[in-house]
Amino acid sequence: MVELKIESDRENKLLHRREIRYRAIFTGKPTPSKEVLRDLISKNLGVSKELVVVDRNIQETGKSEVIGYSKVYSDKDSAMLYEPDYELFRNGLKVKEENAQ
Repeated sequence: MVELKIESDRENKLLHRREIRYRAIFTGKPTPSKEVLRDLISKNLGVSKELVVVDRNIQETGKSEVIGYSKVYSDKDSAMLYEPDYELFRNGLKVKEENAQ
């Protein structure tokens, strides 16, 4: 099981989001994916998973922990407005369209 420790939780009213810095400890397990971290953050904060954008995860060699930074938006429209497209694709909030010719 992955344990999540929130180190800081900052409110950014201008961008309609909370900025979370955390440490995820995963002893004896593989490194958690962005999807697993989104689930953990949404459960710990009591928000919908579609409002969580995992921005950055750093894992030091040999350690079974990830230090990360995520943003939790107040609504999905704010996330779509303020996040770049590549972050929305990486977090599954936006799907790339195939060119139909």
